[in-house]
Amino acid sequence: MAKNLSFTKFLALFLAYLLFVNFAFFKGVFDGFLEQNSPIFSAFFTIVLAVMLLSILCVAICLFFVPFLLKPLAVLAVLISSTSLFFILKYGVIIDKDMLLNVFNTDTKEAFSYFGFDLIFALIFAVILPIAFIIFADLKYENFKTELKNRAKICSLCLAVFALIFALSSKIFIPFFREHKELRFYTLPFYPIYSSVKLYKILTQKPLPFLDIANNATIDEAKKKIFVLVVGETQRSANYSLNGYTKNDTNFYTKHQNIVSFSQFYLCGTSTIVSVPCMFSDLKRADYDARIAKSRANLTDFTQKVGIKTLWFDNNSGGCQGVCERVKNVIDLRAVSYDDEIFNEAKNLIKTTDESVFIVLHVQGSHGPVYFKGYPDEFKKFRPTCDTAELNKCDFNTILNTYDNTILYQDFLQNELINALKERESEFETAMFFLSDHGESLGENGIYLHGLPYAIAPNVQKHVPAIIYLSDKTTLNRLKTIKDKELSHDYVFSSVLGFFGIKTKFYDEKFDLFK
Repeated sequence: MAKNLSFTKFLALFLAYLLFVNFAFFKGVFDGFLEQNSPIFSAFFTIVLAVMLLSILCVAICLFFVPFLLKPLAVLAVLISSTSLFFILKYGVIIDKDMLLNVFNTDTKEAFSYFGFDLIFALIFAVILPIAFIIFADLKYENFKTELKNRAKICSLCLAVFALIFALSSKIFIPFFREHKELRFYTLPFYPIYSSVKLYKILTQKPLPFLDIANNATIDEAKKKIFVLVVGETQRSANYSLNGYTKNDTNFYTKHQNIVSFSQFYLCGTSTIVSVPCMFSDLKRADYDARIAKSRANLTDFTQKVGIKTLWFDNNSGGCQGVCERVKNVIDLRAVSYDDEIFNEAKNLIKTTDESVFIVLHVQGSHGPVYFKGYPDEFKKFRPTCDTAELNKCDFNTILNTYDNTILYQDFLQNELINALKERESEFETAMFFLSDHGESLGENGIYLHGLPYAIAPNVQKHVPAIIYLSDKTTLNRLKTIKDKELSHDYVFSSVLGFFGIKTKFYDEKFDLFK
């Protein structure tokens, strides 16, 4: 390890490291300038910005990296920056508060799906070795007066450089960053730290008093009804043959059913932790607030309140995200097996029930990156496949095939469910509503998985499939006339209330698909 390493030498090494881990940020800056300028212009101003950023970082390190804090702060910066950069480069994700919330809600099974040789390599060379260097470096400090004087000189020089460059280039950089606000997501370790502070504030907020908005709900319809709401996981509309996808016949089974597939259906949030609570809430995406939604009754409270037997069958590794905490009948399998387990539970209930029921199936669906584990071997129809979590090692075609197999499997399960509903149509009015919580990036533009902030997320993460089957053929035929209308998760709450005839002031007829 380094012997008698002066603060100045450490500063130079650490600034070089910070320059390296902000690779994604500077690449974004270069690409942003390149949209309207020459490569030489873009490269020049990217370098100028790098000098400005290093100047500010230099000042911050001189001020805050005092002897007893230097190593802990440096270790923390390396840990945050290197791990963040790995997932940014590998999957194209953003480390914001929602992504951090997803991490907190990830179980061990899902967490281990991300482990591969590339992650181990990154941990060793980008995290463990730099941290070991910092911990065991023999840092040499001058006496207090000399050390203070040296740092003051460095800060003065860096501030002068920053001020000069800013004065000469602010008319270029200020408009540029107004148009490319998303670039701040890639600044390391700053944005992950900022996101952690926001998450901490959310987690430490005192819960709001619970508001039972379902208290005055009533129902006056005598006809018995069965409604199955299938909440899909990580499925995107772009890969549904019902919506025009041609590479693979992903809807081989349901295409023979009399159903409607909405081609322009959009989500509430790009992650499960946002979308699932949102779609069960009376709040719309435009005014959705997770804290408020958690403090008030959701859709399942309304159905239970009026006496409809409500059941939640969950096979999602993340669970029900708090939505089912007041549901009396819950089966939570946490992806211990394939999704047919909960579909079989639903079909058995459909066959035997003698009362109105509302069934929620929350599936594991097409959860990545281990798409190849999302279906039994007999549904490995589209080949070759990408049988690894290291998606960047597979070509796009094999990723598509693997992902499409997961959709084909879900299509089979939905088809079997529809057949079960048909058997009870002489006694019940029946419906199945399938929709996905969010979409997925499969490597387009170097982006994988999901969870990007809504404002910058690609369309494939926001555009989701939605399919309805109804025993009421008049309503079903009417829905076919609006299958290409832009719709969203905002329609779930009032549509289910409307189907059952539940009366409440929180019902909004404009968002009832069945009206």
